Amino acid sequence: MQEDELKTDDIINADIPETEVKVEPVFGIRIESLGFLVSTTRYCEVLDKVQINALPNVHPWISGLLNLRGNLVPVFDLRVALEETGSNKKRRLITVEKGEKAVALWIDNYPEIKNRLAMKPLDILPTLPSILQRFVIGGFEQEGQVWLDIKFEDLFRALGRHQHATEEMA
Repeated sequence: MQEDELKTDDIINADIPETEVKVEPVFGIRIESLGFLVSTTRYCEVLDKVQINALPNVHPWISGLLNLRGNLVPVFDLRVALEETGSNKKRRLITVEKGEKAVALWIDNYPEIKNRLAMKPLDILPTLPSILQRFVIGGFEQEGQVWLDIKFEDLFRALGRHQHATEEMA
């Protein structure tokens, strides 16, 4: 009997590995009151003090083109597209992707590293600007801030073609 008790004690006192905390890191970027999530598997770069070359006769949310290591990168201002107002001070550019797939957008501060698995998924999204509604995949909440998963490529394509405005008129 004592032998059985020792085995039970050994099992109880054995070093049990701690449960591994799962982490899915994402970049959290803010534009005014909205937060957006960008996968860390995507190439991203934050830029300060770069020259944006304005383009004539383009939509107001297209700031122009950026020459990034020989690649011309379109620069979008989602604040203008979302019809938000705010200060342009301390805004930075973040590029998403590389080469001919790269796009840049103005963000309000440096990206934050977030753990998507630690965020609470939203069953119902808050009221969003119409321009974003069809591009949002899902939403999360963390510490009172809503973070949106968004199909950036589709959004930028639509902004470049002005698709959202023609669909709203129909």
